Amino acid sequence: MSIARMTTAFALSLLAAQLASGVAVACDNPGKTHALKFKVNDDGCVLKVKKESDGADADEVRVCETDVVKWRVTGKAKSIVFDGASPLEWLDSGFKDQKIEGTVQAGTAGKPPFKYSIKVDGMDCVLDPKIIVDP
Repeated sequence: MSIARMTTAFALSLLAAQLASGVAVACDNPGKTHALKFKVNDDGCVLKVKKESDGADADEVRVCETDVVKWRVTGKAKSIVFDGASPLEWLDSGFKDQKIEGTVQAGTAGKPPFKYSIKVDGMDCVLDPKIIVDP
């Protein structure tokens, strides 16, 4: 086996081991926008957070510093409220009509997940999504 193939095989096995162990992979595309949307029930409470692009589950979103996280808001007014510290420039987004958007702050990478709740017209909905800022 050539050295190039051995190096590639080693790099791929190292990456697989990191992913399997839950170790974060370094950000390679900072400044990306993460577009999210809400799935709501009959009373307007949010049941799920989904990726706008493909509808995939987004109860846990991995971002990089300088990324933008944007929630599309339809129906009743909603706000994003972080439990404790926030990776974005605000702790409570306030109620928004069309979208809620924030930029991931410097110095938040590698910290424990940032849990947030979603309020609908001031009503707390039971949901525990989180944002993880990768180094």
